[in-house]
Amino acid sequence: MLDAEVRLFLDLLEKATAAGRPKLSDLPVSVGRPAVDRMSCDGEADPPHVARVDDGMLPGPRGTIPFRRYWPIGVEEKVIPTLVYYHGGGFVIGNIETHDSTCRRIANKSRCQVISIDYRLAPEHPFPAPVDDALAAFRHIRDHAAGFDTTAAQIAVGGDSAGGNLSAVICQQTKKTGEAMPAFQMLIYPATDSVMHVESRRAKGEGYFLTQELMDWFFRQYAPSGTDQRDPRISPLLVDDLSGLPPAYVLTAGYDPLRDEGLAYATQLRLAGVRTIYSEFPGTIHGFFSMTRFLRQGLVANDEAAGVLAAFFGR
Repeated sequence: MLDAEVRLFLDLLEKATAAGRPKLSDLPVSVGRPAVDRMSCDGEADPPHVARVDDGMLPGPRGTIPFRRYWPIGVEEKVIPTLVYYHGGGFVIGNIETHDSTCRRIANKSRCQVISIDYRLAPEHPFPAPVDDALAAFRHIRDHAAGFDTTAAQIAVGGDSAGGNLSAVICQQTKKTGEAMPAFQMLIYPATDSVMHVESRRAKGEGYFLTQELMDWFFRQYAPSGTDQRDPRISPLLVDDLSGLPPAYVLTAGYDPLRDEGLAYATQLRLAGVRTIYSEFPGTIHGFFSMTRFLRQGLVANDEAAGVLAAFFGR
């Protein structure tokens, strides 16, 4: 059953649509992206205070990649574990600001540093540009860990939706090349399979915020016609071998079209021998993890994810 506050939220969206609110997919990206990003910022709870926030740039494959560092309040150590975080938004929308409050809360609750990455977005920069930026950011932080007040062995990756996809891909790609992988992966309702439309996409693909129509539109921006949808860098569930990957926390929402592919990824990780924690929030929807102003379950999920991260690093 839907949580009451989720039902209210969906009713308000339905009324706004009936009143003429345009769909993101009907607008030019240059118009729709900033409008949706503003709404996303407004949907986050007030940002909690952290000890320190630093903005900077990382070297990327096609220029620099913006990042923001959050140092948790009350932590006096000079070197601490770090979560490299990738925001969601279908590879088309979202940025550091849309997930600012979420990253602050995770930092404080986990007592770990969080570094949020502003990777390039489609359609201006389609696949594999976001993957390339995500990998470049992780590798630079890992290889220059001392400069980020951490160690290479204490760097996790995580993100929601598209960011969960990127986090899973980073783990797979670093394993494939034989380099040092992330220590841990935090996958929040990750998109893992663009080929097989699982039951949750059919059953929950209309009326629950994230629709199949919008997912199709996101994918057309990200992976234009001719792109191999079975490429594990797009569909990480389809990789041949999941063994040897970092321990994982996988979170899903019961009314999310992506629910089944998130569960399938967690299941396949476990079957491959990867230590995996799976958590489902049954009464809520895609996006709730960062809709913390309206959906209290988002705050609960933030705290749970942060708690798992803290436990993994012994915080």
